[in-house]
Amino acid sequence: MTVINGFTRQETIALAGTTSNRLQYLERTGLIVPHRYGSTKKPTVIYTWEQVLEIRAIKNLRQEISLQTVRKIIEFLDDKGFDDQLRDKKLVVLNDEVYWVMPDWSDFPRVIKVADKRNQGIGQYILITIPSLFEIVNEIWKAAERSEVINLESFKQRAKAKPRLIA
Repeated sequence: MTVINGFTRQETIALAGTTSNRLQYLERTGLIVPHRYGSTKKPTVIYTWEQVLEIRAIKNLRQEISLQTVRKIIEFLDDKGFDDQLRDKKLVVLNDEVYWVMPDWSDFPRVIKVADKRNQGIGQYILITIPSLFEIVNEIWKAAERSEVINLESFKQRAKAKPRLIA
């Protein structure tokens, strides 16, 4: 039996803790585009390990800001030539404006504005730290262990990172 190099749509839903509708939106907007194999009428849809990590990061970020704002952040990072993956980014939200702070905080309080909806007065700052890569990996491993959809032995072969203990 050949092991596929990636995760099916149902496995991705279970691992990333998302919904089918959210995956469709992410694909329609071009944020996460899975690979399609086989028939054009009913292809096999496969997500890479990195895409599963990114979907999980987006899910975590969505607890504080809208998906449209997430899209604006990714577009900004991509347009400016930065790594557009959300893992390990530190974001400050002020009303409807989002600022990116460099990992070492060397640029604080001068931060890079990455997205906004409208111009409003000063409000409360909210620091959003997207979980670190190993925290996201741990979340995905826990989801795999709890899932009735995931074959854990097959998952262990396809996962590109092992869980780590958080010190």
